[in-house]
Amino acid sequence: MEKYTIDRFEGELAVLLHSGDETVQKDVLKSQLPDGVKQGDVLEIIFKDNDTVKKAVIKEDETESKKAKAKSLLEKLKNKK
Repeated sequence: MEKYTIDRFEGELAVLLHSGDETVQKDVLKSQLPDGVKQGDVLEIIFKDNDTVKKAVIKEDETESKKAKAKSLLEKLKNKK
């Protein structure tokens, strides 16, 4: 399984960025992902040969960890002023 983060939604597509190299982007149909996915969620995904999603699981602990890290960084930047 590979890990991706949902960067954004564009209509019916979810734009995914690879967790190891965010220059790697995949666009998949939102309907292929678990119900309730949202921007910023970390997913473990198995792709079929044609790049459609075979299996996707939301990694809630990693999602929360990334959000907390981003929030902490934002607070540090705000406090520098």
